Amino acid sequence: MGNRVVDAARSKVLSLLGLDPIRSYVAAKVVRGPRLRQGDVLRERIELWTDAGDMVPCLLLNPIDDDHHVGAVVAVHQHAANYALGKSELAGLGGDPRMAFAVELAESGVPTLVPDLLGFEERQRDAVDPQLAEDRDAQDLMAGGSTLQGVHTRDIAMATSWLEACDEVQGPLGIVGHSLGGQVGLFNLACDPRLRAGVLSCGIGTLESFEREGISHNPAWFVPNLRKAGDAHLVAQAIEDQRVLIVAGQEDPLFPFQDVQGLVSSFREGVADFVPFEGGHAFPSVQRRHAVSWLKSRLAEARSIP
Repeated sequence: MGNRVVDAARSKVLSLLGLDPIRSYVAAKVVRGPRLRQGDVLRERIELWTDAGDMVPCLLLNPIDDDHHVGAVVAVHQHAANYALGKSELAGLGGDPRMAFAVELAESGVPTLVPDLLGFEERQRDAVDPQLAEDRDAQDLMAGGSTLQGVHTRDIAMATSWLEACDEVQGPLGIVGHSLGGQVGLFNLACDPRLRAGVLSCGIGTLESFEREGISHNPAWFVPNLRKAGDAHLVAQAIEDQRVLIVAGQEDPLFPFQDVQGLVSSFREGVADFVPFEGGHAFPSVQRRHAVSWLKSRLAEARSIP
């Protein structure tokens, strides 16, 4: 029997996001492309289609040796107000090479699936004014009883379901993301116990701190009634029997460090490891290398638990 307090927190988060039970999000159709050699990894296009006809394009990065013993990871891209980029940046095909941590994971032996979130890259809604399109999506979803964060969480859950059912993936599943990716990772860890470990880089904070400091964030952060229900502390409390590595810059202008520390303390005992660094909103190479090593170790530990 699960912890009833945790179960209640998880149910509340799902309700606030406007989501059904997380395991219900399974691709109605999957289209796979050929595998292409990219340095020391194999890259494959994966299309995950919903019942409603929405397509979530992904890139699957596999180690060359194809010997998968440490599970697999979903990697979630940043926002950076660059709607033309999503999965390609993490896969090392464009943008900031320091964001290509999906490649680093695959090179280390961890199969890594990278989807485009709604509004980005292949899912960009309006090339002329993509930010307005993102705001409009958030408003339309809220008017219909859903949320933009809920759509992000749903799409990552569908990707998780595909990895869980994939014959070539062996072992536990994890998630990693920077900025928007860290934000999405937090919510998916809270909603989906299938994710045994996660790395959240410069992506978690509190709505209270954003309002107090006058900080603007992407609209998915602003889930209706979340602050009243306990703010991001509620989301943290929904995570149990999972491991989380939180990476945070002490001078990050988007996430006041004191409030990040307060949120870290809201995780249940034994869940969160905290790695602050001197710097701002970034995922430096030292922290990325540590994150890859940490994630592999936590997935290996989860695999050993019956």
